[in-house]
Amino acid sequence: MTKHTLAFAASALLVALPQMAHADDDYVQVAIGADYSTGDYGQDEDTDFLAIPVSVKLQRGDFNLRVSVPYINVSGPSDVIPGNGGVRGNGQGNGGGGGPSSSSRSGIGDTNIAATYSLGLSDTTYFDVTGKVKLPTGSQEKALSTGTTDFTLQGELLQVFGDVSAAVRAGRRFNGENDDFPLEDVWLAGAGLYLVSGDSTFGLDYDWRDGSLPTAPNRSELTGSLTQKLNDSLRLQGYAYTGLADGSPDVGVGAQVLVRFGE
Repeated sequence: MTKHTLAFAASALLVALPQMAHADDDYVQVAIGADYSTGDYGQDEDTDFLAIPVSVKLQRGDFNLRVSVPYINVSGPSDVIPGNGGVRGNGQGNGGGGGPSSSSRSGIGDTNIAATYSLGLSDTTYFDVTGKVKLPTGSQEKALSTGTTDFTLQGELLQVFGDVSAAVRAGRRFNGENDDFPLEDVWLAGAGLYLVSGDSTFGLDYDWRDGSLPTAPNRSELTGSLTQKLNDSLRLQGYAYTGLADGSPDVGVGAQVLVRFGE
């Protein structure tokens, strides 16, 4: 059975914009959203994902901490798992030798925790160091999680040119492994352009990541986003993305409401 790796970024963490403001920002932000994507991930049948992520972010000066947990629904081949999983390693299928069966399953997904510290190299240049951990709170039995704990270390360089900012990032993801998923550590990279126009922020991001299994395709995605500041406490964000490789969904869309307290 061919093994595949699957990207499911938006349901795990919010679409990330660079930290345009650093010092003197102290607030708590709560966000809830919805994300839908579909793709075949190199298989004969499409897999559809619907995610409702809830997150909390604590910002203190140049440091922030984010926690996100999604509720997810997956419809499609029963061996496709959100995140880095790919097919089950225990040989599940439809019993007829024709490949995996299809199913619809839902539940809480994996919990993602990320901490970022931003270093101001100049008034217009910043370097962000981020550490992430993915906790396997999703059900492995229901094919909602690989059941592994994964760690990511990433650096991002951001340059501000007035209302336009550009960012490049790279990192390493250290995947856990178990009997079903002998996941490998992988490299990741990306870049972004951001335009601030009044209370609107437009973003265009590209992200790439190695496949986490020897036979898994890489992840490659392009995302466009718009974040609208309604007032000091309330922001709305919408985004759409497309996959450029079998490890990513064909298309996806999402939206979220972000509420800040104490700013």
